[in-house]
Amino acid sequence: MTQSALDGVRILDLTSEMGWYCGKLLADLGADVIKVEPVGGDPSRGRAPFWQGIPGRETSLRFWYFNANKRSVTLDLGQFDGRWLFGELVKTADIVIESWTAAERAELAEHDVDPDAYMEAQPALIWVSITGFGLDGPRAGWEVTDIVAQAAAGIATLAGYPDGSPMRIAGNQAYAVAGISAAQGALLALLQAEATGSGQRVETSIQEALSICQETAHLQWDFQGTSRERVGESHRLPGIGTYETSDGYIFSMVGVPGFGAPWTEVIGWMDESGMAEDLTEPEYANTFANFNMRILLDEEEQAKHAPVLARAQEVLTRFYASKTTMEAYEEGQSRRLLIGQVATPSDIADSEHLAVREWWLELNQPTRLGSEDAALRYPGPPYHLSETPASIRRPAPQIGEHNQEVWVDEVGIPAEDLIAFAGEGAI
Repeated sequence: MTQSALDGVRILDLTSEMGWYCGKLLADLGADVIKVEPVGGDPSRGRAPFWQGIPGRETSLRFWYFNANKRSVTLDLGQFDGRWLFGELVKTADIVIESWTAAERAELAEHDVDPDAYMEAQPALIWVSITGFGLDGPRAGWEVTDIVAQAAAGIATLAGYPDGSPMRIAGNQAYAVAGISAAQGALLALLQAEATGSGQRVETSIQEALSICQETAHLQWDFQGTSRERVGESHRLPGIGTYETSDGYIFSMVGVPGFGAPWTEVIGWMDESGMAEDLTEPEYANTFANFNMRILLDEEEQAKHAPVLARAQEVLTRFYASKTTMEAYEEGQSRRLLIGQVATPSDIADSEHLAVREWWLELNQPTRLGSEDAALRYPGPPYHLSETPASIRRPAPQIGEHNQEVWVDEVGIPAEDLIAFAGEGAI
């Protein structure tokens, strides 16, 4: 059996949805991640979409993806016995990850659930906190959701149309980026702990994690001294933006000096296809033969060449529309033109490239899916390790599925005591 990168590392995952991805990344690398849930289960288990469209706490596909490879125990930190059990569980852990709100943190502190106390008792313990705005500062107590974080980090102001309002980017990007950042911090702290025997606090502010994802906004300020604005699907310059094809869309970034082949290559391609129209005439050809950063960045230069640029946009739009997405993508790439397929979920699922790279990971789940040979395909990890590859070893757990295994067999709680704790609602 292939060894995993994080074999032997135990992690307690007390996060809400905003921290799921952190635990998943570490679990896929082989860490024993135990999801510590409220007695009724993580409330986010009810998030759509659901397996076969049937809502339920055990059928959320979103939960299945982000919590595969984890085990589940239940625990009520509001009860004295629950807090005692948690303390016993922490003694077995290398890392604790939580995403408590300021109110939850304050309430737990009143009941002596104190990260510093646990770390004092276990000097090598690493405690990871994922928060909206950090553990201190004037916004430390503010609530956060994905859309709030995107707005606060400046991402939303870049998304949308020039004449519209800022927009949220789909897919809970704030939670994903925060999860990646927290996982990185946890791994760095683990290296330090293994080298020195000393753990540390790892704090991830979602706002701060997302604030670095500004595309070219920082560069534009450095180069031009202006703030980037929303541009919608297409840029005001031809060749830059989203274009419709005969069966979908592509994203094009052609003709930008220093990035791939020049505009003359685009015109040559159109001419070979009999669709360059009048762009080979000197009026147009000379402009694009000398297409430079001044035209790209200087509004006065753009105004001077406006008729030529507008005409090129018309012709290029018709040209792209005559091609299929893959024709434009593959031929453009062969010509060193920066053209990309705007892939749909189906395109990703059917991608020959991803299949050859064995990116998809399959996991048999006969009990959950109702068939002996039933399996689900999971999106693979964002990295490939040659010697200790990531893997999907077990499906996302049912609520408290591993209570007996963890509490009795591993923590050492007598079975009769566990029954009593369950009876009083502590687990």
